[in-house]
Amino acid sequence: MTRTVTIKLQCAGIGDCLCAIPVLRKIRRQFADVSELVLFTHHPELFRACPYVDSAWPITDEARLAGCPNVLTLFDTTRLPYHLMDTIDFMSIPAGLGQLSFREKRLEYFPVEADMAQRFDVVLNTSMTWPSRSWPIGNWQRLADALLQRGLSVAVVGKDVFAPADGMHKPSPGLAGCVDLTNRLSLDQTYFTIARAGLFVSCQNGLSVLAGATETELVVLDRSIEWSKYALYRHEDPHYRFTIVKGACEIYCCDSMACPVYGEFRCIPGFDEVWTAVSARLAANGGSSQSR
Repeated sequence: MTRTVTIKLQCAGIGDCLCAIPVLRKIRRQFADVSELVLFTHHPELFRACPYVDSAWPITDEARLAGCPNVLTLFDTTRLPYHLMDTIDFMSIPAGLGQLSFREKRLEYFPVEADMAQRFDVVLNTSMTWPSRSWPIGNWQRLADALLQRGLSVAVVGKDVFAPADGMHKPSPGLAGCVDLTNRLSLDQTYFTIARAGLFVSCQNGLSVLAGATETELVVLDRSIEWSKYALYRHEDPHYRFTIVKGACEIYCCDSMACPVYGEFRCIPGFDEVWTAVSARLAANGGSSQSR
């Protein structure tokens, strides 16, 4: 006898939704009697080509959802402490799968568009979200200037969005001297642009998770949640082509808007720490994407 599994995926962020894919993959591979997986999500377009999902619907389609029996709700922040857990485990445990292994936590992304991306030595994402995971725009410009002075090609990706769940606008500013691709690319073309890059630099956000589905060298800035909670597991190795740049704090308060201890997020690194990490990764990879 076969059965249909209906999942209500409550997370609103792109990154969290991408972290659900290993859980969906595990469900389809572990339970042979699951003949259909129906998904309700804030981003049904993200799962259009996902082979583990038979149909994806807007989570706001309450009438359709009400007609589905035995709905499994994932990303329920009232049941488990989200900020204190690995993001994938936060969803796999309520699904009855336990903690997934490094192998099982491999991220995937399934574009539907043809690859039209350009190749750049370095791609930056300047997304300004919560104070706990945003870098001053002056630092981003300084980093861009230093890269351009080396003769490297630099592009900026991202999108200005309003996040209803957070009640805030999240801009991704362009930078002087760089190819400005902000608000110009679909998510598919952003994925292809990151995948072609020699190096991608970002704060921790949806695009840093998307980058985890590529082989690109990544430099990610630390935040108020310890990096292991949102680690990327490429080739079963959270350190594979991944550098986390830490600040000067070991508290990891998990707060978003204001540090409850110091009044400033010391976990966010300064320019010198980021430039040292970026320089090291460029040197290790021959200085540009053309060496790959």
